[in-house]
Amino acid sequence: MEPYRVFLHVDLLETVPRTGRQRELIMDFVRLLAVAPLTTGDFSQGDDSQRELQVKIVGNHAVSYWVDEPVRSVMIVGVRLADR
Repeated sequence: MEPYRVFLHVDLLETVPRTGRQRELIMDFVRLLAVAPLTTGDFSQGDDSQRELQVKIVGNHAVSYWVDEPVRSVMIVGVRLADR
């Protein structure tokens, strides 16, 4: 199966650490979503449009995303420090 495309809005890059282990963990997870797009998060939540987002805790961050299966894409819509 060909990998899905993973989209991350440029604004989110400001919230991802620029270097270090946390960045590596997040980028590894982004790459995983390309080959395993139906990976479920640790929990789900609705967004403003009532779309169900998966939220995965990756290191110290929460990554929010949804899958658009008809166009074989994963949309990453949030990267923030996780509440601990």
